[in-house]
Formats: sequence, structure tokens, C-alpha cells
Amino acid sequence: MEVDIHFYCPCGAVIEKTLPVPPQDPMAEQHSDSGTEYFDSAICDGCGKNFDVEVTDTYFEVDVIVAEAVDLSFDVRDLPEEDDVSWIIQSTQQFEEFTEVIQGVVALVETSVPTHADRTLRNMLYVQTVTTVEAYLSGAFIHAVLNSEELIQKLVESDPELAKQKFSLKEIFTQWEGLRITVGKYLKALIFHDLRKIKPMFKDVLGIEFPDIPWLFQAVLIRHDCVHRNGLDKDGNRHEITKSQVMELARSSADFVSQIDQELRCLVYENTSK
Repeated sequence: MEVDIHFYCPCGAVIEKTLPVPPQDPMAEQHSDSGTEYFDSAICDGCGKNFDVEVTDTYFEVDVIVAEAVDLSFDVRDLPEEDDVSWIIQSTQQFEEFTEVIQGVVALVETSVPTHADRTLRNMLYVQTVTTVEAYLSGAFIHAVLNSEELIQKLVESDPELAKQKFSLKEIFTQWEGLRITVGKYLKALIFHDLRKIKPMFKDVLGIEFPDIPWLFQAVLIRHDCVHRNGLDKDGNRHEITKSQVMELARSSADFVSQIDQELRCLVYENTSK
């Protein structure tokens, strides 16, 4: 399970985060003793304030605690995680899938629609473009890392939370695929929709440094307003997304992802040539 968390900083900025729901303790003798906790943090893009986030899972319910959060809300999602993550690990089509979506966005933005539907279409295409970039980055990272023992080791060394995970020798030797799924679920919940975490992980684990992408961080904020406020910012001002803005975002996204994918392909070639 995952929990999508949404709240406001006292400064007025919106904070969103997706975290894994910790599995209940299967060794607990009573349901009331099976509760588990997961701790993380969230940083406000507006003022830099750091929030401690606690996710608890008991036999009865999932709860989220964020001290000083304003209007905290969260949504728990049950996902067919094993199948989903297993597909990401095995798939080599991340770039092709990204390209197909971007081509669809470019084609649709030029589509003639009734005036009353035009704004909705532009907002949807803008949202889709941002989401497909995030999906590529998340999927490409998980695929590259979890198909290399060397990169898995780098990941563990660079991620203190993952390094705390405990596995028995039996699990290590007999359940390698299960361990990869576990790490994959952790990564998927950790980095999807969080560019601040994706960027350093690409650098620390893969040695790939992102170019300056302030345009993408800004697009993520606008995407939030389109999804949660029908295109209005927190002050009630409407984002008037034009066709040219959608096209520019699609072009910038394609250039960025193409650069990252080329570096990833070079990395894979170097690893397979050793």
C-alpha cells in the first residue's frame, strides 16, 4: 500500500508526498500488537521548513501524523504492487513509452475542439506531460538499478533508510527476486512525484547529473494546481495554459529525457562490457 499525503505549510505553500505504508508485523501475537511505523520528512518549497512525517499501520487503520501541518489529508491506495514493480524491473521500454505519450500530446494540442473544452484539454495535456516525465525517471532508475548488483550496492550505501532494512541469510540466498520487488516498491513509493529525491539519486547511484531544470519544478507546481484546484493557484489566480506552453513543455521534456536516456544507455553498455 501507499499513502498520498497532502497538506499546507503555515506559509501557504502546498506540500504533497507519497510514502509506503509499512507492513504490519506478522509475528505479533495479537492484532493490537501488529502496528508498525514509518518515518520520513517533507520540505516546503516555499519557505524551506522541514516537516517530520509519521505513517502508522495498525490492524484497524492507517494514520498519518505531520506536526504543524495545515489541512492535512491523505488517501491510502491498495495497489497490485508486486506485478507493477516486477514489470518495471523487467521492462526496457521506458523511453519508447515516454516518446509515445509526448507524440500524443503534440498531436492532441493541435486538435480542434469546442471553445468550452479547449482549456480543459490544454490542462490535461500539461498534466500528462509532467506525469510522463516522472514516470520515465522513476521507471528508468528502478530498472537500471535493480538489474545490477553493483548499483544495488551503491543504492544501499547512499540511502540510509534502505540500509536499515533487515533480511535473513535465507531470504538473501533463496528469495532474490522477492528482495528486488521489496526494494523496487520502496523506490517507487519514495521517488515517484518527488523530483528533489530523484535528482540526487540519479547522481549518487548512477553518476548521472541532471541539467538545470527549474522549468520542470515549476511545471510540477502548476500540474498540482490543475489536478487539485482546476487550474487555480492557492490565491485563486488561474493558470492560463496556452497551446504554445504545452508545446514548449513537451519539447523541453523530450530534450531532457533524451539526454538522460542516452547517458543511461552508455552506463548499461559500460556495465555489460566489463
